[in-house]
Amino acid sequence: MAQYQITVDSEILHHLFLKDSKDDGVAKLLESVLNQILKAQVTEQLSALW
Repeated sequence: MAQYQITVDSEILHHLFLKDSKDDGVAKLLESVLNQILKAQVTEQLSALW
């Protein structure tokens, strides 16, 4: 199983604690995490080809 180091922007964390935008905050967090994982996987796959 691969391990990834994920960074979360402080603005995204701030949105998680806002009363009226929790769903939006979770969506932004999930988007950020998934994008970082996908980018890492693409990099791994491209490195394996060379």
